[in-house]
Formats: sequence, structure tokens, C-alpha cells
Amino acid sequence: MTVELPGRTEAPVESAAYFAVSEVLTNAVKHSGADRIWVDLHHADGHLGISVTDNGKGGAKIGAGSGLAGVERRLGTFDGVLAVSSPAGGPTMVTMEIPCVLS
Repeated sequence: MTVELPGRTEAPVESAAYFAVSEVLTNAVKHSGADRIWVDLHHADGHLGISVTDNGKGGAKIGAGSGLAGVERRLGTFDGVLAVSSPAGGPTMVTMEIPCVLS
């Protein structure tokens, strides 16, 4: 895990980021077959950037009923975005951005 944050976000954004990362980690553990997962957080240009990468089998998709669709909705509440790159054979990288300021 790498965290480069010179302050904290407001509580609602912090909570949304926490639960989004938790869901993505849960999905990776349940479905990817990965033996390594990396989480990186940083703040730049008024956005909290988060990436979760695993070395699993790939094939993750945002779709109805998936945990990733829930994450996308949660981030959308804050005008945040979710992107998934997960080719067959892996790796999977989930990136999230949430507009915010740090204290």
C-alpha cells in the first residue's frame, strides 16, 4: 500500500473511498485468484486518486449486479469515476477518482 496524502478529505469522501476500496479488495480476493494486491492513494489537481491492482486472472467487468457497479454508484454521488482494465489473463487495475480538497 502506498499513500501520498498531505491531509485528509472530508468525512463523507473518506467514507466513500474506504468502502469503495473495501469492495474492490473483496472482489479481488473472491474472484481474481491473485496472490498480490497493490493499493495506491494520492491527491493531485483537486482529486483523490486510488488504484487497486492485482496479479490475478483478469476478466473483471462493471455490470448490473456486480460489486463494481455498486462502487461506481457510490463514487458517482461525489462526481467520482471508476475505470476498470482487466484483460483475460490479467492483471486487473481498478482506478477511482473523487474530486475533493484536503484539510
